[in-house]
Amino acid sequence: MKMNKNESEKPKEFISEETYKEIITNELERIGTSGKFVWFLFFLCITPNILNGFHVNSYTMLGHLPDDQWCEIDDLRNTNWTIDQILSISQRDLNTKGCTIWNWDYQYLSEISFEEAYNYTSRMSDISLPSEIACKAKGSYQYTAPASTFVTDWELVCENAIQRTSAQVFISLGKFFGSFSFGIFADKYGRKSAFTLGAAFFIVSSLFCTFSPWYSLFLIGRFGLGSASSGLFYPGFTMIVENICIKHRSWMSIAFSASYPIGMILMAAAAYLVEPWRYLQLTLTIPALLAIINCYLLPESPRWLLAKGRYDKAYRIVFKQKSHYHLNKMTTIENFTVTDKKTDSCTTVTLWGKLKAGPLKQIIELFATGRVRKLILTSYFMFCVTSLCYYVTALNAANLAVSRFFYVAITGLVDLPSYLVPVVMLRFTGRKVTTMLMFFLTGIALLMVLVVPESSTTWVVAFAMLGRFGISATYSVVTLYAAELFPTEIRNSALGTCSTWAHVGSITAPYAVDILGPLGWYLPTTICGVCVLAAGLLTLLLPETGTGKLSDHIEDVPATSTSDMTPISNNKLRNFPKVTN
Repeated sequence: MKMNKNESEKPKEFISEETYKEIITNELERIGTSGKFVWFLFFLCITPNILNGFHVNSYTMLGHLPDDQWCEIDDLRNTNWTIDQILSISQRDLNTKGCTIWNWDYQYLSEISFEEAYNYTSRMSDISLPSEIACKAKGSYQYTAPASTFVTDWELVCENAIQRTSAQVFISLGKFFGSFSFGIFADKYGRKSAFTLGAAFFIVSSLFCTFSPWYSLFLIGRFGLGSASSGLFYPGFTMIVENICIKHRSWMSIAFSASYPIGMILMAAAAYLVEPWRYLQLTLTIPALLAIINCYLLPESPRWLLAKGRYDKAYRIVFKQKSHYHLNKMTTIENFTVTDKKTDSCTTVTLWGKLKAGPLKQIIELFATGRVRKLILTSYFMFCVTSLCYYVTALNAANLAVSRFFYVAITGLVDLPSYLVPVVMLRFTGRKVTTMLMFFLTGIALLMVLVVPESSTTWVVAFAMLGRFGISATYSVVTLYAAELFPTEIRNSALGTCSTWAHVGSITAPYAVDILGPLGWYLPTTICGVCVLAAGLLTLLLPETGTGKLSDHIEDVPATSTSDMTPISNNKLRNFPKVTN
């Protein structure tokens, strides 16, 4: 208590803005190198990302088409016929999985024995087959294990099967919306605020999905989960990039992305143990409540606070005590004087001017200069192509005749080692070369499908999985690379809008598989391979960031050439915090 009293009696010291920033950033560099701050921040950011692996991929388990679907005929319900006997008459030689049946006079058949009915329908079939009608015209869909999928709750089969895919589309649409809105929200109101809002969305949306009696409310919950996943991922990832030194930043950012397949593996194990889909959804929801603890303990990003001029709060987070510094009053007065002169000389502010200074400010700044425009447009293409290929390889592999539990688990196991390769490569080749090589590896693997005969299933799957291995590794590197390309004041907006374009790819992927696949089984992977190679070539337009400094302001964005890695003006650099990478 005496120390606190002495500290409170310590006289206030007035310092310049430059000095205040330098004091805080020097301490942030020190604690961001090693110690409790590094591991505490890493743990708080990485654990909620496991939740994304739960719900974003839960569609495979929660919404699978029932394998044991059949059509129960109303007129035959009171007979003592077995299911196989009913199917031998109503669905003989039909391969529609109970969606359609033969239009027999089932009321007449119910009045005779099965043997008589079977002989009668056989004789009539030799003369003339009856018409083929929908199951709902004469009966209803039945399943041996209806509780294992939400498809049976709302009969999303046969003519309504297209509505089943809405559950996955709404996740992608939610991520599309969330990556855009949460990115801007995080840059304007802070990383912690966006993270907390994302956690709240996640918990509420999970409860909607678990207890919803209507499919429309279930879809709203899925949309919320997709949005919330961006609210948990990007602010947490940005916190690591902004506050951890480059010694740990590379492997921690990769480990952050690797937590996603861990969630997939745990979800597959939970689905194997818990069969009813609502119980499984509840099992995946309960861990989300732990995010409340993360929201309480997670500090705001000191770098974001510095970029916003909130030095006192940044000082309190970094030094764990109240600041004894104040900005020089003369500087403040001078700033006010300049502002007043500008205000007097300005005309009436228009609505467009208000939008530019308010909600659209971050978006406009993404295209403010030629350098930033080149970075953001190239990043958009890389993210879109990476996401497209990631989901195309996943959807193509899902058509294999394997257990869904095994498939999801093996997908997570394939993804896990894919994150180790970039960790090693980033140490020796840097961000730019690693990203380019990963794109080329993926593109070549996917194009190799062209030279493999369609009958060689093992080799086709092997190259497809090699492509998935490469694209998973690329995803982690591209996210880190993009985070370092942009300055602090627009970093989260850049990542958020990049993620928006990534989800354009994820939404497009099912159409690439379902529409182009029937035209040629090799077309989806071929198109992805060409696009990935193009993204690898575009990487040549980007600067190397692994040996430079994280820029805080748009004026400090580096040029493409690695020889021009210094800020635009050395005089301007003195106004910004120094970061040792």
